[in-house]
Amino acid sequence: MSGSRVNSKNEKTVAILKIRARLLDAARSWFKQNNYTEVQGPTIMPAVGDWPGSFEIKYFDKKAYLTQGLQPYASALVADLEKIYTIAPAFRAEKQSTQRHLTEYWRIEAAQQCTLNRILHSEEELIAHVCQALSKEAAEPFKHFNRSTNELANVKTPFPKITYDQAINTLQKEGFNVVWGQKLTQPLEENLSQQFKSPFFITKFPLSFETYFTKSDPKKPELTLSADLIAPEGYMELGSTAQRITQKKILSKRMADENTEPSEAKWYLSLMQKDTPHSGFAIGLERFLQWLCKLEYIKEATAFPRTHDELYP
Repeated sequence: MSGSRVNSKNEKTVAILKIRARLLDAARSWFKQNNYTEVQGPTIMPAVGDWPGSFEIKYFDKKAYLTQGLQPYASALVADLEKIYTIAPAFRAEKQSTQRHLTEYWRIEAAQQCTLNRILHSEEELIAHVCQALSKEAAEPFKHFNRSTNELANVKTPFPKITYDQAINTLQKEGFNVVWGQKLTQPLEENLSQQFKSPFFITKFPLSFETYFTKSDPKKPELTLSADLIAPEGYMELGSTAQRITQKKILSKRMADENTEPSEAKWYLSLMQKDTPHSGFAIGLERFLQWLCKLEYIKEATAFPRTHDELYP
């Protein structure tokens, strides 16, 4: 009996790895069809930048950090290349639930010269393309999971959109003790997620430390031109999206308001050579797989999962 359980587990792991590979093939195919240039950024960052919760490391006699994404290098690259993407590892030094969080994970990240609404359209088109490609090319490995390929084929754009304000009002009406301005935690996202049958966006979050590099809404400066992509069926955030601040004067003030170290601010601003309006998104690969395969734990989405309590995956 124990042997059959082991074999079943191995079969599911193999199936997930096949789906993962085909997912990445489909993503790269979409980026190529839409004229994006693949780029690579550093894994070691000289400063935290706009990534709270970074892993601090010793870089010879200096202090450095493991990357949590392509920013701020994306700002420099997109100014000349117009549309870019990368698929790369990232690291998050947060001790959170291992059901939904990995400390070492992979991101599908893109940026282009455009507004928030345009990048949201690109993001949903990518997700829909991947789902439909998997419905055709990964039918066999999906037999190991409680996911019909017909469901994937039916993931189509446009995705529903609600504002942060609407999300708070909905949660309050359902009896949650939430107030405007607070972060949408995992239980809150899961509750909202149960109300949708397809991925959906929550837009226009309040300005906070996590979004202070994000452009403010011209009509409501207390809100940001940002969005989270949420999976349906009780899952949670798949990705985040934002239109970036490109004016150095505004960004310098934001950094001063947050007491950013002068050396860190100088490094960040040095990469912004052009005032080119641009937006970007990042999708967590393992989060995407967790929803696609209806996995209970995110560590099932990778062969060697690393969580905050697991050093030897």
